[in-house]
Amino acid sequence: MKARRLRSGTFAGSTVARAPDAPPGARFQERVRRPFAFLRRALLLFVCLAPPPAVSRSIDVLWYTYAHPESIYVQKIRELAGVVHTLPRSNGLRWKLTFLRPESPAPAFGEFNVLVIHGAELGYTGRYFPALGYVDPRQPRTTPDYRGILLNRKAIEAARGERTVISGSDADVHTITGDTGNAPADPTAQGRRVTCHPVILAPGCWDGALGHLVNAVNWAGSGRGLGIVSLVAAEYPGALWWVDHRSFLRRELKGHVTVWDRNGTRENNPVIPEAMKGHPLNAGLTSRGLSNWRNSFHAGFAGSIPGYFAVVNSSRYPGLAVVIAREKPPGAGITGAAPAASGGQSRPGGSRAGE
Repeated sequence: MKARRLRSGTFAGSTVARAPDAPPGARFQERVRRPFAFLRRALLLFVCLAPPPAVSRSIDVLWYTYAHPESIYVQKIRELAGVVHTLPRSNGLRWKLTFLRPESPAPAFGEFNVLVIHGAELGYTGRYFPALGYVDPRQPRTTPDYRGILLNRKAIEAARGERTVISGSDADVHTITGDTGNAPADPTAQGRRVTCHPVILAPGCWDGALGHLVNAVNWAGSGRGLGIVSLVAAEYPGALWWVDHRSFLRRELKGHVTVWDRNGTRENNPVIPEAMKGHPLNAGLTSRGLSNWRNSFHAGFAGSIPGYFAVVNSSRYPGLAVVIAREKPPGAGITGAAPAASGGQSRPGGSRAGE
């Protein structure tokens, strides 16, 4: 007896039967569809169980500078901001850089994570002509100008957050020159050392000015509110804005700052305290790497400043720190945290500022 055909077009007893009105080829489509349905389910399961994609972290950096817009200083800081996330010790943190100048309109300080304040070192601040390879002889360098900080005191105070780093070094300029105490002595320059090369990108640059600067910016910019990184304000006329009556730091630093003059009294052999070697501000840094930049540190701070703790100490002047920091906003009921030895009096070759 002949097998009875169904309208579905398949033999009776088949495991796959089409509806009476199914179009031709449906059986083939069904066979093809089944393995793809499994793959779709497997892919959906993989997507659900896979960890979320990594999000690129960044901080908004407001960099105050009195350098000429076409200076080597501005060019190199911009270059650093462009590659900082690629440096092994920076933990991939990107910088969104904005420059603030003395004549700039007041920005919305609260929209930034950290305010970095140019140190009082005039190197590389004059206008530079890349095509000619020299600095404009009519303006070889500018003078320190902190109007943009002093005139915006109230706005900075309102936005200021929980982290502040104050350094007695001009690490920004020494980063540009590639200074590190690990480099061999330069036989052609008395007391100076060979610099790392290429500047910023060479692995040997980190344990020196570069690491000190980047650690400070990243740490201060990773807290709540507007972090502060202030590099040395000393030596040049008009440079000591820290204790100016219009300064947002005056109440904290007045009477606690010692400025070393230019007759060989600066600190070139700082010491990282044992308890601070694991702190993020000293990540990848050693006392040796911070030494002998000629000159490494131009000012020191009393270890008893309320709310601040010593990050790097002076070896030449016991009781003084050369880098200090705080982790809570002013007025938060802070008592002195991890202070260095008490001090703050004038030191040989130096003067106490703000008195």
